[in-house]
Amino acid sequence: MDFNARTFTLPECHSVPRSKFETSKGSIANPVFRNVGGWDHARSLSEFTRRSSTFMRQEVPHDRRLLGRIFYRNWNQHKNATYFRRLYELRRALRILEQVKLHDLFERIAQAFYNPGTAKGARKVSSWAALPCQHSMTAFAGRIAHVARLVSKIQAICCNVYIHFTAQVAQTLFMPLSLVVQGLSSRLHMLLGIWHQDLTALYAVLLEWLPSLPSCPDSLSGNRTKAIAARLPHTDSLTLPQPLDGDSTRAVAVVDQMRKDATSKELIDGNDAIVMEMEMEQTKENNKKSKKRARQRVLDIYGDGM
Repeated sequence: MDFNARTFTLPECHSVPRSKFETSKGSIANPVFRNVGGWDHARSLSEFTRRSSTFMRQEVPHDRRLLGRIFYRNWNQHKNATYFRRLYELRRALRILEQVKLHDLFERIAQAFYNPGTAKGARKVSSWAALPCQHSMTAFAGRIAHVARLVSKIQAICCNVYIHFTAQVAQTLFMPLSLVVQGLSSRLHMLLGIWHQDLTALYAVLLEWLPSLPSCPDSLSGNRTKAIAARLPHTDSLTLPQPLDGDSTRAVAVVDQMRKDATSKELIDGNDAIVMEMEMEQTKENNKKSKKRARQRVLDIYGDGM
């Protein structure tokens, strides 16, 4: 099973009813579910629901559509520029994130905790009625880890877009486009930072929760589930290096270079203005001398008669 695939399908989820492992007084517990009873599933489900609500919001999809319109309107003019290629990279990465369909993924897992046909609004007031199997939830955890790494990568792309368009602002080139893209990339970086934080916390919750979930009926030996669980990454690997992270010297150097470029451009513009003004003054002086010489010649020719 490839957690990084563009199209990912969760294995069939075999939900085990609550009555199977919650035994009444005097009854014999099923040894298959002996690992299920010692965990507070209500607390873990509450944490899962709270974290997953972040991905139901529409801020990131709205900004992705807005970025698409900006890209479309400016493609013909800027398509060969380096800074615009960074914007193209961000647009492509956001499209890949959209294809993950996090909303449908979380909705399918959330439905596994309740009876079939339970409305979404009724889940807030009703107690959980079943538990999904280990096999399906392990695959879900692997997919969440991949999405967290993808979100961290998009954050790095947002940072690169901001840096490249900052250079355009320093040179006072395409100011409206540069300022809009700067604001949009910084907002996406902030929103995706919240996404990454919740994805990482949710992945940690799943890693603790998985041993207490019931085994899948067709994999009671645990062989298939163990093979998938062995590929789950460590939580520290979910965060990718970000541009300028922990390198303040480089950040200062970049900002100083931008300031020098802007200052040199201002000096060049100022020198050009001085040269043009001196040329205009010289032209006026030459015109005055020409007029004076012409008048003198007229006086010399017609001086006696005048």
